[in-house]
Amino acid sequence: MSNQRTAKMHRAAMGQDGRVSMYEIIDFMESAANALAKHGEEDAAFYFQQVHEHLRRNPQKGFKEEIGRILGV
Repeated sequence: MSNQRTAKMHRAAMGQDGRVSMYEIIDFMESAANALAKHGEEDAAFYFQQVHEHLRRNPQKGFKEEIGRILGV
C-alpha cells in the first residue's frame, strides 16, 4: 500500500485524444464562410460554404467524396 494520494485527473482541452469532431469542423466551415463574406472575399466564402453544406447534409460521408464534386468545380 502506498502513502501517495490519488492524483486529481481532468481531461485535456481538446478531448477525444486530440481529434476534432465532425460538428466542430462543420461549425468552423460556417464561421470561416461568414468571416470571409464579411471581409469581401465572396469567392473563398463560397467554397467554405460548399464544404459546410456538404458536411451538414452528409456528416456520415465526411470527406470521402471527391473534393472537386463537393466544391462544384
